[in-house]
Amino acid sequence: MDQETQFGLVRHERRGGVVLLKMALRPVNALTAALRQALAQALAEVEADPAAQAVVICSDIGVFSAGGDLPEAAKTNASALTLADLCLAVEACAKPVVVALNGRALGAGLELALAAHRRVALAGTVLGLPDIRLGAVPGAGGTQRLARLVGAQVALRILLEPGSLTASQALTIGLVDQVVEQKLLEAAVEAATSLIGAAQPDGLPRSMQRREGLRDGKAFHAAVMAARAKFEGALLPAPQRAIDCVEAAQLLPPDQALAFEAAAHAELIHSPEAQGLRAAFLAERRALMLPKDLAQLGLSRLASVTIWGSDASVGEVAVQALAAGMQVCIVEPQHEALSACLKQIAVRQAEAVSAGRQSAEARDADWARLQGSQDPERLRGAALLLVGKTAPALPLPLAQSVLLGALPAAGEGARVALTPAQAGQFSELGHNGQAAPELLARVLSFGRQLGWRVMLVGAGGSIDQRLRATLATVIAALEAQGLARAVIVAALGSYGLGHDGSKTLPARPPEAEQIFSTCVAALCNQGARLVEEGVAFQPSDVDAVSVMSGMFPRWLGGPMFLADRKGLLVMRAELRQLVPQKPKLYAPSALFDTLISEGRSFASLNRAG
Repeated sequence: MDQETQFGLVRHERRGGVVLLKMALRPVNALTAALRQALAQALAEVEADPAAQAVVICSDIGVFSAGGDLPEAAKTNASALTLADLCLAVEACAKPVVVALNGRALGAGLELALAAHRRVALAGTVLGLPDIRLGAVPGAGGTQRLARLVGAQVALRILLEPGSLTASQALTIGLVDQVVEQKLLEAAVEAATSLIGAAQPDGLPRSMQRREGLRDGKAFHAAVMAARAKFEGALLPAPQRAIDCVEAAQLLPPDQALAFEAAAHAELIHSPEAQGLRAAFLAERRALMLPKDLAQLGLSRLASVTIWGSDASVGEVAVQALAAGMQVCIVEPQHEALSACLKQIAVRQAEAVSAGRQSAEARDADWARLQGSQDPERLRGAALLLVGKTAPALPLPLAQSVLLGALPAAGEGARVALTPAQAGQFSELGHNGQAAPELLARVLSFGRQLGWRVMLVGAGGSIDQRLRATLATVIAALEAQGLARAVIVAALGSYGLGHDGSKTLPARPPEAEQIFSTCVAALCNQGARLVEEGVAFQPSDVDAVSVMSGMFPRWLGGPMFLADRKGLLVMRAELRQLVPQKPKLYAPSALFDTLISEGRSFASLNRAG
């Protein structure tokens, strides 16, 4: 019978001569300093155990590892075991080490896997190195082991275009050695057992000694040069540094190549751009996180939705709901308006078929799930009732309705409102704190089934619209002082605001710094007021909206992050200097005084996660 013991964050299970080290840090096995230390200690004890002949590193939960611990990423802790140290220990282990991959193996999780002697993956596992999205490069040998295994062209695609790989794709390119449909641990134990003989003498396939990806030197060099040309003039430094690291795999001895990557990682991880990208990522994650009461309810899939009204936004939302497989009933008392809405939906579906985005069969199936009615009685018993922005007053006393459109300002009366979006875009779900959690859960489920990034906001209007109105007011005030609109636009564009996605930013005019500082001060002040009023539940919600809406580039992190970086005392002083120009706009929020008196930052008000 298998022996199983508890070892801190890592569980031990023995299967004959093979010891399974099961990572068990919920929810996603983030490779924190504590988990790294526990895994290294467990590996050292197994390596010293004469009865143990091989090791399998695996997960005791549904995810191998979704990466490192992001808040910990830029902190310096000289006493903590680094991920690079752990990977070197795994690779140098005298006994075969196999990783069994399931769920996700991303970032630090994949770097750990690359250090093992063999990789076995469960079908359905996704793998990737998304560091570039956070303005960094892998720092534990990821670029080096990857390039040695799969070559420069594939390695650069994984690093620079960081979408997830499926297990079968990873097998095809040589990133994993075996994919199984089931019985992952059994397959990993068998793979480890097969390597036991290879350990004597040292014949283990250590990734830093592999040369499959380096065999064609000309192709390797050509791939590096092509990538360098493609990313020449990139806005952020990380892509070129990733290319440099891959090139180092060909030019430098293994130890020096690892040191080169580590230096590049350390340089980038502390850069202002990487700090902003991490802040933006964490702000979005917090904004989209379910509150505890809703998380306990869960989000059940909706099979149907009923919509009262027939304006243009209703038709657009109906098309998306049909594409998501829902039954849709549009109730509109006016025959002409209902017919126009149904025609709009038919036209949109015909366009999708013509463009190849949808098959005719799928279009017909969608249309079969659509109903139009003029009878208000059809509103009763709706699983979710959405009310169009221009719809007439509800003819029935239905309290569980949701306004579909712009969020109303404070005092306008709507209990729950949802801003429409497109798949991948963000949407605000506003409520006054009195809505039933079950209703909010249904609305969130609806939006997420359509691919919207739905975040909760309090009563009092849209965070996005409040920020945009503030920015417009600042720009108008600057124009009133004699600055040309073109200069203001160029100044903000030179910092990335309103950037069109091209590789280079506009030239920075002499007035740029003052213009940018003034706009950030006003936006931060508006953000503080939104937090005071309870519209934004935490300061990072303001940052999340500013980034998800496209107002701020991700690498700036958002106005509240920038205020913390500058210092609240300095930011308040700047606002006070601006007050004579426009008191209502620049008078500092009382939240500044509170936080400064307590020695705290805006970030101190954010939830963990």
